[in-house]
Amino acid sequence: MHTPNHRHRAVDTSEDARHVLQLLTVMHGPVVLYLPSASDGHTPICLRRSDFHADPDDVLAGRTAGPAEFWMAGHFHVGLEDLDVSIDVHSVPGSERRTSSLETACGFRFALRIHAADDAVDLVEEAS
Repeated sequence: MHTPNHRHRAVDTSEDARHVLQLLTVMHGPVVLYLPSASDGHTPICLRRSDFHADPDDVLAGRTAGPAEFWMAGHFHVGLEDLDVSIDVHSVPGSERRTSSLETACGFRFALRIHAADDAVDLVEEAS
């Protein structure tokens, strides 16, 4: 398991995402947000901490509210040194609730927002 010295300057969570993380922690115990190698790069999955097993190239990018660890596949971490990452949550239709991510059973989906490190304007990446 690779844990670099660098952590994102901000792995912040929106108020709604904090509430969902708190709910999931009450329901399931400690949780982890994970951006796997095969993902779209914007939609982390939420797993019970006991069910998460990091791959050798995965990176612990930091902690969110809760505190929940935020992990990502190593190739996503490259180039994020000067960017801030925050976690938001969106509601999802019933047809999209059949994934392994814990929050979808509650009707939500986590999404990453990526910002320039001292810039209040979002960059191009935000999941909808």
